Amino acid sequence: MKKWIIAAVAVITVASLFLLVTPGKTKTKSYYSGDALAFNNQVYVATTNTGSLEVFKLDGKNLDLVAKLKPYNARFNNYGEFFDAKLASENNRLYVYAVSNYTIYKYEVANNKLTEIQTNTNTYWEWYNRIDKFGSNIVTVSAKGVKVFNSDLQTIVAYDFKNQEAPYNLSGNNDFYLNVDEANSKIEVYNLESRSIIKTIPLNFKFDKGNRRAVLDASDNIYVVDDYYAKKFDLSGKLLASYKHLDYQGFDIAVSANTGNVYFSNGVGVVRLDSNMKEKDFAWTGNLGGYAGWAMGLKSVYADGDKVVVFNNSNILVLDANLNKIASVSATEQENTTYATENLFLRLDKSSAAVNSEIALSGGGFLANEELTIKFGDQKTTVKADSRGRFATIIKVPTLIKGGHDIRVDGVSSTLHYSISFQVQ
Repeated sequence: MKKWIIAAVAVITVASLFLLVTPGKTKTKSYYSGDALAFNNQVYVATTNTGSLEVFKLDGKNLDLVAKLKPYNARFNNYGEFFDAKLASENNRLYVYAVSNYTIYKYEVANNKLTEIQTNTNTYWEWYNRIDKFGSNIVTVSAKGVKVFNSDLQTIVAYDFKNQEAPYNLSGNNDFYLNVDEANSKIEVYNLESRSIIKTIPLNFKFDKGNRRAVLDASDNIYVVDDYYAKKFDLSGKLLASYKHLDYQGFDIAVSANTGNVYFSNGVGVVRLDSNMKEKDFAWTGNLGGYAGWAMGLKSVYADGDKVVVFNNSNILVLDANLNKIASVSATEQENTTYATENLFLRLDKSSAAVNSEIALSGGGFLANEELTIKFGDQKTTVKADSRGRFATIIKVPTLIKGGHDIRVDGVSSTLHYSISFQVQ
């Protein structure tokens, strides 16, 4: 890679990004994650980063908006927010699954609109953080682990495999799940048959949390990018190949099943490698799709060649296999005057305890200095976030029946919220 070129423009990128996200200023909501799918040789993109479910379709050099909507709550006569979305092709029809709070939604994408097909609200207060497709299975990710659903939104099986701080970091196929544990710089490999972690593979992270994901190819090789290298492992943890990038934050990686190309994002841009992790091309995305690009989430689909969809901070960007720009759409929805500066997360000093025991709860991702409400059973506690949107407090385990319960933290002014599972002994 011509590192001196990217290193030079990276300074401009970082400076531009800082201007875009300086706390206390009104800014455009960032695109940092989502999904893409090729259906009938057309590329579709879905994201919920604005709180709305947005679906786009690639039409020539344009990424056109198909639909944008928020979930309606008839009981309270208001609109909520979607947290994640997944595109799926079933019986030659295109669907998009989305989650909001305790509900899964299924829409058909046809005739440039979304038609609601089905919803399913759980009755056990499981807060869905993500919906995805691991192999051929639709799954949800929450503080309680991973649940597998059929196309009628009925639960088939559940697995106690989770990432409390960054649910985006889970991925998998029909046999194995992967968790990129940033706090401990490792990948955990979970075997569905044995329901256990069969391997832990070390990584190297130096930056704060970001949405990071490893993927499996058809031969169960693992691909991941940390803050120094893009890496390829086998299931035993043996390093098969690696590629040193620019020591920026490694975000996402994708493998094309059709061409074998490997694509990864590291903020300043996107790199294309072959299956042996040899560089084939790269693109700096700082200004490729518009002002202050920062390549984070990434998807690869095949429609008359590879198409790479990049969730590029101020825009969504579509590239061809040579990483030339095909189309982009700019973010337009405005944030509130203040906003969180990191992803939501919660931590506990212990995962289980008896009633009346004291537990240490901490977290972050909220607004600076905002009031937070902690809900644990019938118990409510109020704390205040610090200037970074983080907090730490001691709470008591309320009188609850033995078993799993959620501790939920709500930002009073931001309406941001997050939950973590706790076992009452």
